[in-house]
Amino acid sequence: MSPPSVADLARATLLALAERQLPATPENYARVYAEMAGKPATASQQPLSHASSNIVAMVRQLVDRIIHRTASLSEELQARNADIRGTVDELGSAEEKELILRLAQAITEKADLIHLSVVQTQNELAATRSTLERMGCELSETRQSLLEDALTGAQNRRGMDALLMREVARVRRHGGRLTVAMIDIDHFKEVNDRFGHDAGDALLAHIGMVARSVLRESDALVRYGGEEFLLILPDADIQGAGFVVDRLREMIARSPLLYDQHPIAITFSCGIACLAEGENGHSLVLRADRALYDAKRAGRNCTHIAN
Repeated sequence: MSPPSVADLARATLLALAERQLPATPENYARVYAEMAGKPATASQQPLSHASSNIVAMVRQLVDRIIHRTASLSEELQARNADIRGTVDELGSAEEKELILRLAQAITEKADLIHLSVVQTQNELAATRSTLERMGCELSETRQSLLEDALTGAQNRRGMDALLMREVARVRRHGGRLTVAMIDIDHFKEVNDRFGHDAGDALLAHIGMVARSVLRESDALVRYGGEEFLLILPDADIQGAGFVVDRLREMIARSPLLYDQHPIAITFSCGIACLAEGENGHSLVLRADRALYDAKRAGRNCTHIAN
């Protein structure tokens, strides 16, 4: 029995992931693919970079298979067409009725074989394309999940780094402004102590939902850590960022979290910083963070602007 093709292994891998309800991470792809190929490996043996390279190699093999199959089909069709032309030439010189019928039957059979080859190739290519599309969707979702905080739906620190790098580069190329606002939920520990950590988690998720409702489509919400969030506000100056923060403060005051029939009032402290000439994203965030601590030292539930 011939070994399974790369496309077969890829389809089996995707099916196994779905059946086992495993998240579509590069590590799981690499581990299950190795298992399907008869080379068991644990996830711990597959670092992210190695697992990702395995997925890239798998996609390349699938593409190579498409190229090889279409090239083989082209050669096969050329050979069968030449065969049919030869049979047609024989038919033109044939005089006996039985010979003519046999040659006509042979042409029909050869045409049927061509049709069968084309259909088989179409089916193979459709299956391979489906595999690639599904892998693309799964990997896209995986990439997004790696950049998001599972609790709040906000970007995580890894997502923040990518966003800031892109926005700083945009400002340097085209001009414009970039402002960030670091916010910290006031007395968050007291919420955990009084209502429990589930209430704290619910509060963080609530803040994330309310914050997204006041942000523009171009803005981004980052869970910076613990009860701290960062608002990334492209093309906003200090005044514009202050307006967004005030709007968020107003919306949170109007919609306290209702947990176990108990309304939990929420306030937050905030530090705002605008990108300076020659500054990088890391420095910008640090300045906003220092301004946040100035706001906390000033009594909380207020906003301070970075120098």
